[in-house]
Amino acid sequence: MRTLFTTSALLIFFLVLMASCQTSQPVFSKRGETYRSAREIAAAKRQQRKGRHNRDDSRSIAASKDHSRRARVSRNPGAQISTVIETARSYTGVPYKWGGTTRVGMDCSGLLCTSFQSIDVPLPRTSEEQSHYGKKVKLKNIREGDLVFFGANRFSNEVTHVGMVTEVISDEEVRFIHASTSLGVTENNLYSDYFQKLFIKAVRPPL
Repeated sequence: MRTLFTTSALLIFFLVLMASCQTSQPVFSKRGETYRSAREIAAAKRQQRKGRHNRDDSRSIAASKDHSRRARVSRNPGAQISTVIETARSYTGVPYKWGGTTRVGMDCSGLLCTSFQSIDVPLPRTSEEQSHYGKKVKLKNIREGDLVFFGANRFSNEVTHVGMVTEVISDEEVRFIHASTSLGVTENNLYSDYFQKLFIKAVRPPL
């Protein structure tokens, strides 16, 4: 009887010990999952957050660089004038229409107003007003983007026509684009005999 009691006591002690050992082992929610302490889990989460912040910072830096690059281009007069000239040339062949500012028809000052709108520069609407918009430049110093004005003759005080320099090729050839009453939007040589008789002045618009 005493032996049976001793055996039963040992069995109970053994079962309690086994249960104690089992509860001390980690309980996993998924098969094959590696046990991690609370400290390790917290550290892993911090690392994940840090990684997301680094990615966000990288995107922010890249966006900032792109914005700075665009800002530099927008402040570059050469790039702006190229945009204006490209816009003006896109209207080549459009017929002349007094007061026109679309591809249906253009007049000379309307062509320049529309072209300079591509860089958000609001030119005055008439050729007379445009002749006072900017600094007067000498013919020998003329360059792309300058506005050239014409009248009944080179001694006239009344501006009746305007164009924009598109290319300075040589001392004898300077191309300018304008809306001709007979040919529509076209380019001609400022130094041709015809336009030299009508040329009044050139103006460099502020950008």
